Amino acid sequence: MQFQDFLSAVRGRLTLRLAIILAVVFGLLAPFVILIPYYQISIESAARERTTADHQRLADILAVILSEPLWQITPEIAKVSSEVVYSDPRVAEIRVVTLPDHKEFIRNDTRRKLQEGPFKVEKRKIKHGEQVIGEVELTLAEDILRETLASEFKRYASSAFVSLIVAVVFILLVLQWRLVQPIKLLMTESDRLANGQLNEPISFKREDELGHLALSLEATRQALQRSFSELEVKNQQLLEYSGTLESKVRQRTQELETLNLTLETALNNVNNAQNELARVERMAALGSMVAGVAHELNTPLGNCLLVASTLEEETKQLTRMMDAGAMRKSDLTRYANTANESTKLLLRGLQHAARLVGDFKQVAVDQSSAQRRQFGLLITLQELAALLNSSLRKTPFTLELDIPADIQLDSYPGPLGQVFTNLVNNAVNHGLDGLPEGRMYCTAHRQGDHVLIVFEDNGKGIAPEVIKRVFEPFFTTKFGQGGSGLGLSITFNIVSNVLGGEIRVSSEPAKGARFEISIPLVAPGQANSANPLLNN
Repeated sequence: MQFQDFLSAVRGRLTLRLAIILAVVFGLLAPFVILIPYYQISIESAARERTTADHQRLADILAVILSEPLWQITPEIAKVSSEVVYSDPRVAEIRVVTLPDHKEFIRNDTRRKLQEGPFKVEKRKIKHGEQVIGEVELTLAEDILRETLASEFKRYASSAFVSLIVAVVFILLVLQWRLVQPIKLLMTESDRLANGQLNEPISFKREDELGHLALSLEATRQALQRSFSELEVKNQQLLEYSGTLESKVRQRTQELETLNLTLETALNNVNNAQNELARVERMAALGSMVAGVAHELNTPLGNCLLVASTLEEETKQLTRMMDAGAMRKSDLTRYANTANESTKLLLRGLQHAARLVGDFKQVAVDQSSAQRRQFGLLITLQELAALLNSSLRKTPFTLELDIPADIQLDSYPGPLGQVFTNLVNNAVNHGLDGLPEGRMYCTAHRQGDHVLIVFEDNGKGIAPEVIKRVFEPFFTTKFGQGGSGLGLSITFNIVSNVLGGEIRVSSEPAKGARFEISIPLVAPGQANSANPLLNN
């Protein structure tokens, strides 16, 4: 905050003349400062390239001129020949060794002790004909290179500085003549407008931007004159209106408070009705399932009752024959065969009934509680499908499952079963109603840590104006015909709030409906926790 206050104080005291001077100086200085590293790098790069080329050229020369002295083994001639190259002040050392024994032939390093470096070394093979007879090492110091670079940089900096000073002086003279003085005159006229002196017109005879600015100030002066006269009329009207404004605001506030209370009461009533209807919907679904199971149990238990009655009659007849002493071996054999067949029929029917009761018990427990447990998706939906098929047998509709057996969930099978049941009932009552035949198909596959359950039918589909509202509470296309409008609403709440997933619907008229449910493999929340949505 202190730094911002300092900047605000500097900006407040910064005059136009000083701002222009600073802008010109920094505008010219910035490119100069930016280009210094580039220019320095360019100079240094060019100088180093020249030095490297000279270094390689000198090494090549030494390799040629020392070939004959090295072959004749005349170190004196070799030293005299190398002096031509050593006369270059950049050369720090020349060293020649013979090959293949690597013995030193000549060495000239008198200047190296006086040079600071850094040093670079170039090596060349010395050949006599096609035979390699030695090697020369040429060492260059970069002292002179650095001095040259420093001299060129100083020359560039001094010329740039002089150019900067001349440019700043020339630009400031032009700005003072064409900008600063006219702006001062315009500021005087603007101060006059600010003080309310609107009667004297503004005259500024120039054709440039400042002339247009003067014309704009004159137009502003005329507009202000008109505005002040209109403002006086508006102020009088405002004083009259402000007297009644407070009472109107108070009245409107009271109306809004009353309306808010009414809306809160209506919302509470709707929530209570929705909870009650949700409870009734669940109980109705469970009752429908119980009726279906009762119908399924009726056939095996009726068969068992018929077989048991027949076996009882046969037993009484066998007893009478025994009491009368008229029983024969064939009668006993016939009774044994009858008892054996009857026992098989009784066991088959009772096993079927026991299996139905077991499935219904599992589903009934899951549907009436929100207990969390680990379960297989395929087994759970197969149990529900087996119970729902008891009702579907009365219709021309079929239900098919295509679910992998390895999908395991740690979730709430009861709410998931209610979602599945609601989707089946919705398809039967709405999508397939009135059709001569229909098909419902449920698939599932894993998507990372989620499972995607797809339920679709080949029914009448959902109209575009209806599909936007299918998850709304109390919305139904069969209102007054047994539909409460809560089936898909409850399904949406269970998927979103209990199972921690999301549900989407898509459909086209006459092409069926498709529901996509994505839920996590591990439901959110703590295990064995009841959900308020299911406990109402």
